[in-house]
Amino acid sequence: MKVLDKYILKQSVVNFSFGVVLFVILVSAGDLLFRLARLWLQEGFSLLEVIKIFFLSLPSLLIYILPVSVLLSVLLTVGRMSGDSEIIALRAGGVSFRRLMVPFLLFSLWVCAGTILVQEVCLPWASEELKKMGERVSGQSLIPEETFFRDDSEPGIERIFYVKTVDQEKSLLLGVVVQEYDGEGLRRIINAQEAFNQGGKWVFREGIIYEVGQKGQIERVVRFEKEEVSTTQSIEEIQKTQKSPQEMSFLELKNFIEGEKGRGRKTEKLELILWQKTAFPFASLIFVLIGVSLGIASPRSGRALGIGLSILIVFAYYVIFSLGTTLAEGGRLSPFWGSWMANIVGFLIGESLLWWKEKS
Repeated sequence: MKVLDKYILKQSVVNFSFGVVLFVILVSAGDLLFRLARLWLQEGFSLLEVIKIFFLSLPSLLIYILPVSVLLSVLLTVGRMSGDSEIIALRAGGVSFRRLMVPFLLFSLWVCAGTILVQEVCLPWASEELKKMGERVSGQSLIPEETFFRDDSEPGIERIFYVKTVDQEKSLLLGVVVQEYDGEGLRRIINAQEAFNQGGKWVFREGIIYEVGQKGQIERVVRFEKEEVSTTQSIEEIQKTQKSPQEMSFLELKNFIEGEKGRGRKTEKLELILWQKTAFPFASLIFVLIGVSLGIASPRSGRALGIGLSILIVFAYYVIFSLGTTLAEGGRLSPFWGSWMANIVGFLIGESLLWWKEKS
């Protein structure tokens, strides 16, 4: 490894560490810390237990924070080098912009590997540990994510629940979609604002029922204020035994999807989450392409401008990522292209910026 690479890597690590600490503080300063304070002051948790819950909650944050911190690190490092005329000196010495990117790309690959490790190992383990402590937690779950579960307690009927969030304090499922199957296949789809378990029944409120024919077509649409179906499951049992797709490792989710396909189930939403698990860790590489170009274009950028640019770029990335997700959920894009759209657009933008800098 050359002196230049070591020099850039050293500065990148320092700025990356600053970014991780900064974004952890910014992200956790709101709802998470409020809930942790409530656990300590109102729910009877000791300070040591609250600290443990905080660290167990970090993997779900780090999956998003690590790539963003790479972007901030690149902007700060390249911006300082450009402001001190080091970029001009390197260019005069025959170092191209693409050669300059090598240590940044190497560093982003390390972060990419770290993100995958957090996603595949740390997050599933942390989620299990949080569930063990969950019996004492009131209010919504510490990691509010989409979840799903199967209810086959009614003879001859199997229901797949997709739930946006769970309010444990009120024992409510919020944002509920239920696919109901009988021996002949998909029978109906229930879409409700909320559902709760009462007296051996699931009670749904404010929603729509889509009745499905034998050929898979929608035969009738019924709006309802209240709908009931039989069950023997409770929300508490579900929370203890079920994993959300985000809590599963890539292989766990892949195997689950294959099992659902074998039962003739629709798996588009699950496949979308599966491909998102492959796409987001590689955002670090995309952010390097964009960050190097913008860092050079802003030679006097300090930390404030670097943080501002990072937030703006991440917001744009999130908008494109959300658009890809929406298009995939609507069937206009495959789960793969919907998940990778933001990375592909980011790559094209980064390459265009780099080409423009090389020509200017």
